[in-house]
Amino acid sequence: MLARSSRARAIVEFGTSFGISALHLAAALRDNGGGLLITSEFEPSKAARAREHLRDGGLIDLVEIREGDALKTLSVDLPDQIDLVLLDGAKALYPEILDLVEDRLRPGAIVVADNADDSPDYLARVRAPGSGYMSTPFAEDVELSVRIG
Repeated sequence: MLARSSRARAIVEFGTSFGISALHLAAALRDNGGGLLITSEFEPSKAARAREHLRDGGLIDLVEIREGDALKTLSVDLPDQIDLVLLDGAKALYPEILDLVEDRLRPGAIVVADNADDSPDYLARVRAPGSGYMSTPFAEDVELSVRIG
């Protein structure tokens, strides 16, 4: 719903796992008229399953799955402007992943962090006055932030 309502065309996901979120995000891109989801997964077997799910769902053409350490895979070749970010990988890395994408977040870009309570440094950053974000807890253990700077 967030990807659709924001008319997202460029999405970055940290933590593909088996591709369930990627299916929803790619479907939103399709409904928005196209775009690209760049998603990163450390575990090769999970990335393979995600590819399979996305192929079966007819959405693989909208997704680039990058295998390996996200600090490397998401440090290169990102879109100039990112509309939405989903953080759902190793919680301790949330601040570092945000560092990689932050200068490409368009004003109004949405950042969703799952299990954010397990990343207190991330929460302190996005909730800090003057951080360039408006941020609030959303649902159980999910932080919803909007880039305002």
